[in-house]
Amino acid sequence: MQMVTPPALRQPFLATWGQPLGLCLILFMLSYTIGVVQPIMPPLVQEFNSSVGYVQSALVLMSLVTASFTPTAENLSRRLGRRSVLAIALGFFALGLVVIILSPDIGLFTLGLAGCIGVAGAVLMSTPVALMDALPGEGIQRYGLVALAIAGVLGALVGSITGGVMAFDFSWRWAFAFELGLIPIIWWLVRSIAVPAPAQTLPADWLGGLLSVAGFGLTLVGLSLASELGWWQPKGDPQTLDFVLAPFGISVAPVLMAVGLICLGILIFWERGRWSKTGPGPSRQRQPSLLRLGGFSRRIYTLGLAIGTLHTMTTVGVQFNLFQFIPAVMGLNPIQTSVAVIPFTVAQLAVLLLLVKRRPQFPPRYLLQSGLVVKSIGIAMLWAAISPPVTALELLPALVVMGAGTGLFATYITSLTFADTHRDQKAEARGVYRPFQNLGASLGRGILGTMLVSLASLKIVDGILAELGQTVAPEVRRSAIRSLQVAIQTLRRSDRRQIFDQLPDSVQPALSGILQTAATEAMQSTLLVILALCLLCLGLSFLLPKTVKTIEAPIE
Repeated sequence: MQMVTPPALRQPFLATWGQPLGLCLILFMLSYTIGVVQPIMPPLVQEFNSSVGYVQSALVLMSLVTASFTPTAENLSRRLGRRSVLAIALGFFALGLVVIILSPDIGLFTLGLAGCIGVAGAVLMSTPVALMDALPGEGIQRYGLVALAIAGVLGALVGSITGGVMAFDFSWRWAFAFELGLIPIIWWLVRSIAVPAPAQTLPADWLGGLLSVAGFGLTLVGLSLASELGWWQPKGDPQTLDFVLAPFGISVAPVLMAVGLICLGILIFWERGRWSKTGPGPSRQRQPSLLRLGGFSRRIYTLGLAIGTLHTMTTVGVQFNLFQFIPAVMGLNPIQTSVAVIPFTVAQLAVLLLLVKRRPQFPPRYLLQSGLVVKSIGIAMLWAAISPPVTALELLPALVVMGAGTGLFATYITSLTFADTHRDQKAEARGVYRPFQNLGASLGRGILGTMLVSLASLKIVDGILAELGQTVAPEVRRSAIRSLQVAIQTLRRSDRRQIFDQLPDSVQPALSGILQTAATEAMQSTLLVILALCLLCLGLSFLLPKTVKTIEAPIE
């Protein structure tokens, strides 16, 4: 008897999986763009004669632009058609990459990253989710959204590993040039996806989007730059500072924060005023409002969004600080450091793949809280394991426990966040959720990373002064700490070694111990802060519902 092969098995691979692969490559590309910035930061800052704070601010602005315009982008996609808007977004993304590759200074770099790529990301974040749900096939329906989540994780991982190699062995610009080759492949794979016909939708709230970007953007950029430019008194010589950096004799950081808060105040009044009288009588009809679109009007969605963003901040903060700590204390190169940290990601993905799409036997909130408890235990284990001498093998158990806890949390936070979100709002809600996680990642690098470098620099300078038995003027000490912060964040390990070699011979015998002690104590201090933030997530999680009707695919 002749065996009949099902039609699905007779089709070529690309005919069945080409379209889902193209959608996954979109999120891979977006995550790669964010993940690649950190390892290329030292040569990028040196070439632009800029600072780490400015690059971190560009990442923050990119996430804010994407999050703020995602509701509007989703509205336009439904009105004009997803295929047309997707094509425009891919073109905008390519334009942003070209601007970044050719940028001669940090200003154009920020325009390409936060402007072009940020706006394009508003479409590229939500469209894969909307189109993946519409694809035919039982396997695609079951695992499509999971594949999107894994693609996002892999994109960030590939960016963090390959970015440093490209930056130091070739040029940091090549790290972005690689993505230009992905764009035509993506379009070729997704161009034939069947999309719904355009439909009449609410008009876009452009002013609300601009006010939200300005309000959140200026406030968070001011916070990002405060440690570098000064919280009130400008750092450096006010006589030589440009008016842009020290307007009216004060640091520009509080000015940015004040203007941002003013914009947020105007945004609140604007959104309240989106109600107008129409027709006879006292009836009122709400006009389309940016903050009321999608799930923003739902308390559970907003709470879950905040918890997820805070959790991402802690996760990326730990990873970023490990990439700073391990080379300094263990002497590993970027590739070896990536291999040492990768058990965290492997454990996270293993838990995701094990649990996803399975109906849990316990309430999802309890499982999410268990993940936070497990992650907290892993952070405590890491705190205990980093005392020198430390090896990659000694870090392994803590990283695996942290990764397992993170995977358990990420499996259920999406389901609990979308517990009361309407099905028609899922694509938009997911599109907003992911850039907020990118924002959390930027804040994790910017705040927790800066905390590690600042504490280590302070302890190194004080340790050297104590070894010399000298006291210096407070301004000289502060200047030395700031210079060391810049050197740690922008110079290679060998270049930093040359700076320390210039210290007096009387310090050299104790220098290695000073550096190791300073790095360890600074890392332990930041881990305690990260542990406190993780416990804050645990406390807030009690406000989430215990159960959900539908288990959503994870996003983090």
